[in-house]
Amino acid sequence: MKLSRFVASNLSRRSWLQLSSLSILELVLPLACQERPHQAFNSKRAAAPPGLSSALPVPQRHEELEAVATGCASNGEILPIGAQVPFDENDRAFGGDRDQFEPKHKAHPGEWLARFHESGLSFNEYVALRPTGPRGERTVIVLQPLGAFTPREMNELKRLAEYTEAFFYQPVRIASPAPLPRKGQRVRQDGGKTWVQHHAAAVLDTLADSLLPKDAICTLGVTLGDLYPEPAWNYVFGEATLSKRVGVYSLARYQAKFWGAPDTAASRRLAMLRSFKVLAHEAGHMFSMVHCRRFECLMNGSNSLEEMDRQTLELCPVCLKMLQYNLRFDVRSRYRRLLAIYERENLVAQRDWVTTRLARIGCAPAKTALG
Repeated sequence: MKLSRFVASNLSRRSWLQLSSLSILELVLPLACQERPHQAFNSKRAAAPPGLSSALPVPQRHEELEAVATGCASNGEILPIGAQVPFDENDRAFGGDRDQFEPKHKAHPGEWLARFHESGLSFNEYVALRPTGPRGERTVIVLQPLGAFTPREMNELKRLAEYTEAFFYQPVRIASPAPLPRKGQRVRQDGGKTWVQHHAAAVLDTLADSLLPKDAICTLGVTLGDLYPEPAWNYVFGEATLSKRVGVYSLARYQAKFWGAPDTAASRRLAMLRSFKVLAHEAGHMFSMVHCRRFECLMNGSNSLEEMDRQTLELCPVCLKMLQYNLRFDVRSRYRRLLAIYERENLVAQRDWVTTRLARIGCAPAKTALG
């Protein structure tokens, strides 16, 4: 990735070195880790964001004009997907309330930051990057199915598309399925199990060369095939480019059947939660967001399923500020749509966190039907 001289002058030396050396960001489990590729399926639900309280005070109402401008009108209006509002750096939604946002903990052995030294980006450095976003005719996020999907799996993909639309507040389209490239495929064996892995870089090249429509803000490939980033690595959850507007992630290792475990309501809920996390994380990279080091945040790097399960589904206030600056969505409308999805998916901890957050930033949650 080449950065302009203007951008270089506005980045710290550490951030410049990080960005100029990384053209691809990934969530990975390297072969060097003392872990087998086949891990026992863990049906334990991911931890909720810290410090939830049912007794938080509700801030005083905004004036009516301001309320309408932020999508918090008394009639419970939620702004439509794609609607833009002005960026306000003083919005209380960007405040780092300690009971809702925990500083990033010191990395333990085997965790991402124990293996990879990253500096992260400040808000001003992100602005200086001129981040990738909707420009001109590029107004839609495209989810590209890769490989075979059953009708039930396509229904799950539709739920992921709905989540993506709420998270980034941009229109989302599911493209017609396309085959996975044969280039770079390899056969893996472990514990009597044999399966095919697909080279993530080859998939990214295919997406960039032939599956990036002219109206796409970005294209995110979604596959049930297992991915790997390079021969020395065990597997990868997903990869996304900083500049080519493409990314890919695999659902394979989130499914109970991959581990030979029973397919239950709890395992399907966990699989959907993991899919929400990695989809939003990888798409975040396509909007020029790097790994977060300030808070426990969706944009933290993850080195294993266990580390991912401990992470929050929410953006920290700094990463939320970056994304809202780029996409100009209404924060409160976004939270309301996410709340409706969490309620439908029975993600209780996430529902409670967003409910508390809406009360904290000055907009009580409205009853919303998805549709």
